[in-house]
Amino acid sequence: MTQRHIAIVTGVSILLLTLLAWQYFPAHANYSVTTEAPSPDTSPQAASTNQIFLPLVLKNYTAPAPLWRFGIGQARRSLLDYDPSTIASMRFGWYVDFSATENALQPYGMEYLPTIRVKQWKLQNDGTTWTQCRAAVQADNYDPHYVSYAYPYAYTVSKTPSQIQAMATSRPGMTWVVGNEIERQDWLDSGGNCNRQDEMLPEAYAQAYHDIYLTIKSADPTAQVAIGGLIEFTDLRRQYLDRVWNEYLTRYGTTMPVDVWNIHVYVLQEVKGSWGADIPAGFSQTSGAIYTIEDNKDFNKAWQMVVNLRTWMNQHGERNKPLITNEYGVNMPPDYPGFSAPEVRDSYMYPSFNNFLNTTNADTGYPADGNRLMQRWNWWSLDYDDGDCDGSSYLQFFGGALFNSGLGPSGGGTCAYPAKGIAALGTYWSQYVAALPAGSAKPYASVQSPALSLAQTTLPALPTYMPASPDCPASQRVRLQFQEPALSGFSTEGLDSRYFPRASRAPVTQEMTICLPPK
Repeated sequence: MTQRHIAIVTGVSILLLTLLAWQYFPAHANYSVTTEAPSPDTSPQAASTNQIFLPLVLKNYTAPAPLWRFGIGQARRSLLDYDPSTIASMRFGWYVDFSATENALQPYGMEYLPTIRVKQWKLQNDGTTWTQCRAAVQADNYDPHYVSYAYPYAYTVSKTPSQIQAMATSRPGMTWVVGNEIERQDWLDSGGNCNRQDEMLPEAYAQAYHDIYLTIKSADPTAQVAIGGLIEFTDLRRQYLDRVWNEYLTRYGTTMPVDVWNIHVYVLQEVKGSWGADIPAGFSQTSGAIYTIEDNKDFNKAWQMVVNLRTWMNQHGERNKPLITNEYGVNMPPDYPGFSAPEVRDSYMYPSFNNFLNTTNADTGYPADGNRLMQRWNWWSLDYDDGDCDGSSYLQFFGGALFNSGLGPSGGGTCAYPAKGIAALGTYWSQYVAALPAGSAKPYASVQSPALSLAQTTLPALPTYMPASPDCPASQRVRLQFQEPALSGFSTEGLDSRYFPRASRAPVTQEMTICLPPK
């Protein structure tokens, strides 16, 4: 074949391939075409390869812009583990992983909100040994008076002051969350294993919030600090918040400097020792709000909690602050009657979007956001689809996952489970957000408490406890047993027994011995 013929064939090939690329290929890729022309001696060694890069022509394609208000809770896999175009179609504007991850990824235009975990020390049965997880039980009977807390109150923090300040300095203007479900008492699963969130008495949390707030603000005055989300806003949990608020005012002589108010929006009963949210730490009641399992997907009941919290904020001079939920959704498994994906969409997911986006109140709403009551919301979860094998069936612990992780039961077992990819609820989510306008800015501005003068403030020494050395006295040595975290740093143990009556798998534990400071 002559060089002229080669040129003609190559030119036609380029034109055809360009048309194919324009018609079929996704927008973000680069493509190369390889053409081979044999040399005159036709030996394989003499073959030459020419690489031609084709321009990509798009047909009216615009990448979906993230939505600042819509967020997601990362659970079993990284956001990068899923198909990029599918994740982009969800238009997540922010996410949490319930930890404070240094240099956390912020893919697809998403914002990362770190969570500083806290935990109050308790006493074991001997009345002297400290422990981080102890459920209120004695002789298999729940007793709300039985658990004792170390006194003077002491607590742990998931990051050292230097780690917190380094993160704050590296990414100024972040929104930080102090604690997670701080009022949730430790609980036992069906196997007798102790499970935990960030249980603290209201008075201890007021101190922890003060110390962590100052630590963050001293490194980044533009940071926004959010209170840890209570599981829900019931009357008992309003009383818990009252005690936090009053303790802060009494102890520090000023109102609590909350930049961003935060609440979890779950509809769960408050019954001691039963499924649901239990009784807040520091309270002796055995029951509070009574909800049914079916109520868990009734957004009308959830919305009333948002209205009640906004009323509380207004009564305490906090109306001009944003309100977010960094975790909300439906807990019950999808195989429970009434909790299929279409039913959750119609009774909870879409009503929540509609109310959060459109409902305003001229007396209690946030003026800087058109008097909307809720500014940002974070759905639980991206992909928490862990579960158990029941014969050949796979039973999920939790509902609400937008994606199937494809990981199956973390506790082992052989059964069929969904392959990795978007789930039905994820498809409904994507369909709702597809036509929403992007918005040009966050729905609230950076704030800083005028009552805080960092230049004249002595920073608190956050508690740190080191692994015990051989010379640590026996009276100060404490053996800790704690549950191994999930891949993202979020502890997934016992979530089933926390919210609904299904047996959980045995936890994976780790142990270490630390040395407490002398009394």
